[in-house]
Amino acid sequence: MPAEAKAPDPIIGFSWYSQYATDYNFRGVSQSNLQGSYQTFFEAQFFNNFAYAGFYTWQTRLPTRPDFEFDLVAGIRPTFDKLSFDLGVIYYFYPNEQRLFNAAGAPLTTANTDFIEYAGKALFQATPELAIGANVFFAPNYLGQHTNGTYTSGTIAYTLPASWFSFLPEAYAGGFSFSGEGGHYFLGAAKTSATGFNADINRFASFNLPSYNYGNVGVSWSYKNLLVDFRFHTTDLTPSQCFALTGDFRGNINGGTSRWCGDAFIGSIRWQASTANPGVYAEPGGLFNFFK
Repeated sequence: MPAEAKAPDPIIGFSWYSQYATDYNFRGVSQSNLQGSYQTFFEAQFFNNFAYAGFYTWQTRLPTRPDFEFDLVAGIRPTFDKLSFDLGVIYYFYPNEQRLFNAAGAPLTTANTDFIEYAGKALFQATPELAIGANVFFAPNYLGQHTNGTYTSGTIAYTLPASWFSFLPEAYAGGFSFSGEGGHYFLGAAKTSATGFNADINRFASFNLPSYNYGNVGVSWSYKNLLVDFRFHTTDLTPSQCFALTGDFRGNINGGTSRWCGDAFIGSIRWQASTANPGVYAEPGGLFNFFK
């Protein structure tokens, strides 16, 4: 009997999710004023996921009061056995921003915080259960502040043995994983006309943004299309450094401090699917079967 013919790799595939998180935390800094955030993602993948393009939406509560955050992403994902790469570009867009001014008419925020970032990621699948990663992100105009921002981090993820959760029904015991990240954000001297809490400081000349360390650790549980995550985030930013970095509007009346960068426990629940892993949509009568 001849060997069974291998199905050709798909030319195009899709991946998406809809998620609610108790806070939108971006590299250790709250983007939603320590409140809940609705988030979505959609991506088209070409030539068996070698190239991709997509977008994210994030509910935010930022000093410039944009409607939301809208991120456009594109890149390639070359794979070599257990080692895979993701080389891409991200454009962070904040529609309908509104610049804030103090009583004297001096600006408290920049006029436009949109920026572009270049990303390089590597992931090594050491074992079927253990994945180790390294990431570098570079923004030539971080948050419209006319300074570089470079974020580097290492990640680790481990699928926990189902035997640890033998008290659960078998169908639910195998979806637990542990993951963590540790990184450092290198930020330079901003050049902006925002004056901040102290109107005597003219940031247009130069204002040193604080570089800082960031980390997170958490546990996730997945079942078909459902993903639940509970995670602890931390930075070494002080409250005054946090205000200098974020421009948190409360800092203008409370002595120049912010709580947006403190330790945080954040939970999220996500409904996700992809053509590669359709989950419940692969069952008879599911979405992907409907389109076949």
